[in-house]
Amino acid sequence: MKRLFTLCAIVVAVVVSSCSKFDDTDIWDKLNDHESRITALEELCKQMNTNITALQTIVEALEKNDYITNVSPVRKDGEVIGYTITFAHSDTITIYNGEDGTDGYVPNIGVMKDVDGIYYWTIDGEWLLDGRGNKIHANGIDGEDGVDGVTPQLKIENDYWYVSYDEETTWFELGKASGNDGVNGIDGDSIFSSVTQDDEYVYFNLSDGTMITLPKHDKENILFEDLRVKMICCKNWDTNYDGELSYTEASAVSDIGSIFAENTDIMTFTEFEFFTGVTELSTRAFEGCTSLWKITLPSSLLIIGEYAFSDCSSLHSICINSHVQSIGASVFENCISLKNIKIYNGVSTLGNSVFRNCKSLEEVVLPNSITSIGDNTFYNCTNLKNVVISNNITSIAYGLFNYCTSLSEVIIPESITKIYEYAFDGCTSLKSITIPKYVYDIGVDAFYGCSSLQTIYCTPTTPPILSFYRYGYDAEEHCSLPKNTGMIIYVPRESYILYTQYSSNPGTNTSGWISGSKMDYWYFYKSYVAPYDF
Repeated sequence: MKRLFTLCAIVVAVVVSSCSKFDDTDIWDKLNDHESRITALEELCKQMNTNITALQTIVEALEKNDYITNVSPVRKDGEVIGYTITFAHSDTITIYNGEDGTDGYVPNIGVMKDVDGIYYWTIDGEWLLDGRGNKIHANGIDGEDGVDGVTPQLKIENDYWYVSYDEETTWFELGKASGNDGVNGIDGDSIFSSVTQDDEYVYFNLSDGTMITLPKHDKENILFEDLRVKMICCKNWDTNYDGELSYTEASAVSDIGSIFAENTDIMTFTEFEFFTGVTELSTRAFEGCTSLWKITLPSSLLIIGEYAFSDCSSLHSICINSHVQSIGASVFENCISLKNIKIYNGVSTLGNSVFRNCKSLEEVVLPNSITSIGDNTFYNCTNLKNVVISNNITSIAYGLFNYCTSLSEVIIPESITKIYEYAFDGCTSLKSITIPKYVYDIGVDAFYGCSSLQTIYCTPTTPPILSFYRYGYDAEEHCSLPKNTGMIIYVPRESYILYTQYSSNPGTNTSGWISGSKMDYWYFYKSYVAPYDF
């Protein structure tokens, strides 16, 4: 038994001794090499997806007759690994070029113009097809039915390349991502082989032999996104009759009149920014342009004329620069798609009904430069939820928020002294309101129909004048404030007696009709008033 134990001990010692002398460097080298390959391939895949998106932008720029304004090299460790390309109208892109980044298989993504003159995506020299066997447009429009296409995307998983062209819902295996020798580097990929340029053009050379050529900045003529707009502009202001509108010709225009009004087929007019001689928009300048959804106003503009964009039902956003001083009546009336409005500090006046029936408008911030807001400015803006009012305004205009049924919060600034008739009439989502301390008059039906209003903080130490009317003995009574069940009107504790001192109904007479503005109409709210320490 002792001999057996001794023999086992010797064997264990030999094994341990052998293990301590084992050289595992080769294993670690292979492991580290594998990790390096994975990291390099992931970086290569990322760059290739960036290049695919860039290639799509290049093709779209080509088809839109866009041009390049700047080419800047991208460097890494002092070496040029790609370029940043800036277009006049298209999105800025970054592309990477160089040698293939791996000894293994790399999918060759490219584009090719077919006999129909359209560029389609290719992979390894073959057309990239969708699930119905249709070639996929490289300009973002997929198939013959006009459905928007999806930019192809690549990924590496378990050392294999995969491609997806349905927003990464379905992936198709392409081939093994690396060979036995691993990765030589990630200087580029198999999409762009080079980018070159001369004084007139930039040349994008693809690895499959395709070359795409785009012009550089046009220093004289405006590139219009909407050809219908270009036709109108050239018809009216192309003074040298060359079929183009130059920047000089555009800047010489001082009045565009109403030549665009009711042109229902114009869609974009961002080039309006180059009409730097225009200081005032004419009345109804773009009225009824129902397809117009994008426009850029010139920095020279000071006044926006009445009804200038009324009934532009596709217009979804607008930016009013700081040079504009006033916005005329009904400028954006019935712009039912207008969702975003940015008004910079500088505008002093909003005319009547400026945003009337803008039913998609959700939030508005009015700068402190505004000193006057007209009647019914936000009338029937049914999706308007939040409003910040300039603290230089002294009154809430007639019907200002009439039928803003989604309005849940509004801060009335301390500068307000009067709230006019129907100001918040029909604001059914309004639950609480604070009446500033300098308000002396609240018009009839100012809060009529505010069925959710439960809390009113009435901070003036002197009760504001209220208005009241009723036609006939049995007719509905109308007053400045609602009479909702459970509603509480908090007033300054020191003024509680003033708010509740009225002991007789002031609104009866022999004719059965009463109307007027009186302080003693607080009689109707005696049961709603409660003292509060403000």
